Amino acid sequence: MLQSPYWHRFWRRRLSRRRLLTRSATLAAGLSAAAVIGCGEQGAPAGSGATPPAPAADGHIPAPPSARGGTLRLPGFEAFISDTLDPHQTQFGPIYSSHSAVFSKVLRYQDVREGLIAPDLATEVPEAVDGREYLIPLRRGVRFQQPSAALGRSPSPQESAIAGRELTAEDVVYSFQRQMDPDSRRRRFYYRSYQYEEIERIEAVGQYTVRLVMKQPSALALHMLADTNAFIIAREAVDANDTMGTQEAMIGSGPFIWDRLLALDESRFVRNPDWFGWDQPDLARPYIDGYESHFIADDASLEAIFREKKLDAALQFDNPTWVLKLRQEHPEVVGRDVAFSAWLSTRFRVDQPPFNDIRVRKAVHLVADRQDMIDSIFQGYGRLHGPISPVLDRWALPEQELAQLPGYRTDRAQRESDIAEARRMYEAAGSPSLTFTFADQPSYVPGYVDSFQRNLEQTLGARAEVEIRNYLQITEGLARGELAATWQYDNGWIDPDDWLYPFFHSRGTKNSFRYEDARLDGMLEKQRREFDVEQRQEQVRDIQRYLLENVLARLDYVTPINLWVAWPYYRNFAPSPFFGESFKLANAWVDTADPSYKGRS
Repeated sequence: MLQSPYWHRFWRRRLSRRRLLTRSATLAAGLSAAAVIGCGEQGAPAGSGATPPAPAADGHIPAPPSARGGTLRLPGFEAFISDTLDPHQTQFGPIYSSHSAVFSKVLRYQDVREGLIAPDLATEVPEAVDGREYLIPLRRGVRFQQPSAALGRSPSPQESAIAGRELTAEDVVYSFQRQMDPDSRRRRFYYRSYQYEEIERIEAVGQYTVRLVMKQPSALALHMLADTNAFIIAREAVDANDTMGTQEAMIGSGPFIWDRLLALDESRFVRNPDWFGWDQPDLARPYIDGYESHFIADDASLEAIFREKKLDAALQFDNPTWVLKLRQEHPEVVGRDVAFSAWLSTRFRVDQPPFNDIRVRKAVHLVADRQDMIDSIFQGYGRLHGPISPVLDRWALPEQELAQLPGYRTDRAQRESDIAEARRMYEAAGSPSLTFTFADQPSYVPGYVDSFQRNLEQTLGARAEVEIRNYLQITEGLARGELAATWQYDNGWIDPDDWLYPFFHSRGTKNSFRYEDARLDGMLEKQRREFDVEQRQEQVRDIQRYLLENVLARLDYVTPINLWVAWPYYRNFAPSPFFGESFKLANAWVDTADPSYKGRS
């Protein structure tokens, strides 16, 4: 992780710990309705009252020729670099948000929450020939980017090696085999290799067709072609050490070209003039010349810059009151409350004392004050989080059920019962000393240390020792088995398998817990074979219930609700609950005819 004096300045600012005296109706709706709630609607695409054009096939409103161009200015974490830039090796959500704008995949998620998959590099969503084999036709004429031509500078060695060549079936095969290679010196960094264990072989059939053969029928086959990190890369961008961790190597075939990266400041992307445009090349997207992602982790700055229209959209960092006030003052702004897929959690190492005793793990689970986390960290704008994010309401435990489970209950009598049971188990386990490693960011994670320690002391009679490390140190420490327990912010995924299999299967690539359970392995493997959605939903929910009752190697706490605002001139504004959907900015445009555009600097 990059170290910077920025973080010392960041931590000095006061963390808000006030409970809001009132809750807006927006929050009440957000806790019981869909993950994305509209608090305002976009109007016609021109401020003159013109009739909007018909929506395109994917639902966005196309930009008229007069509205093309301009640069969107957005808040984001893309400029925060926690690990490698390699699109197949990173685990950090903001980084693969950048990748999603630059690289293409075979398929893409058009609607993550509904599981709707559409073609990206493929010309169609393939069907299984015999339950195991997929023939995937690719688009012809897709070319790798040439950043030097778009940016007016000399080509990098990687660009010179790729030379803007056509993307073919061999590139698709290489991109998957690279992550499947058991002999790669970087093997342990391919965290999604657990998916590709399902593949028997992947091969090119001519220049524009890929044959994918699964070992057995798998419900994951199409998902792994559209998953967050299933990016197709050029072999020429990978160095002799099997890495492509520099910005110069970020050459894909997506809608945007990565222009510059200023750590902890800004990441900038420009329009790829040669992008293939999915199934509507006549629209000549992206409509904008590019976009900037500004790393601004401070509410006062976010508010001031948005009000000055130096940002076209904004969201709260940890204090939502300014967003609520601004919505009242400017009813014309577009508001969106978006429950995010990232969440706060603890990971235990369960093969060594004291956390090899499930009574200790369950005690911490039962006394964890999740409602206090929602109130004090997210100022009331958060949701309870089980083993799968509530954003994925097709797969997560129903919120009503989760709220009645021990550890999640907030009724006073029920919580007192949970605390009493936790103390009984903790004392029966010998009241061992506890050590936790907290992540260093976002700032509210280390800011919660005192509350966490005080809660353990008051409920269990235990005082936890706490250290703070950056995410690279935590990742490496978990991989080496050096950390007994962590407390961190993590980013979520799309398919339930991504939440469960890599963590809890005995062979899972993220099973830093050292947890082994033959029964659980069988449950995890079974849900991979189930094609009936309703049957798989019940299997996935049974796994979550099993984890909460019998495992508790990972404690899942709460997830934030992001309160977004955007000026109406920002058309097709659609903030996502997930990292990795920046490719959708190909649909965005700036409506200079809208009255709200006046005063934009």
